[in-house]
Amino acid sequence: MFTEQNRYPGVEGKTVEYIQTRNEGDTLYFHIRFTDKTFLGISVAPSVRVHSADLYAESSGDYEVLKDYVHGTQPGKKAKK
Repeated sequence: MFTEQNRYPGVEGKTVEYIQTRNEGDTLYFHIRFTDKTFLGISVAPSVRVHSADLYAESSGDYEVLKDYVHGTQPGKKAKK
């Protein structure tokens, strides 16, 4: 699932001469070199985000969500073990 898309004004219509990549530590760099001796530099670094954080109660073999910290409270929601 994509959450964000970016466009980079000023590169439309340019002709690509070559694309170069390199790693430094945890960062990946892309250099897109154009024939007019300009380049677009993009760097990508890993990130971690919380996908879910729930408080559960266990009863009768099921887990019941008492609090959903990411999406708001949803009392009574059942989750299987």
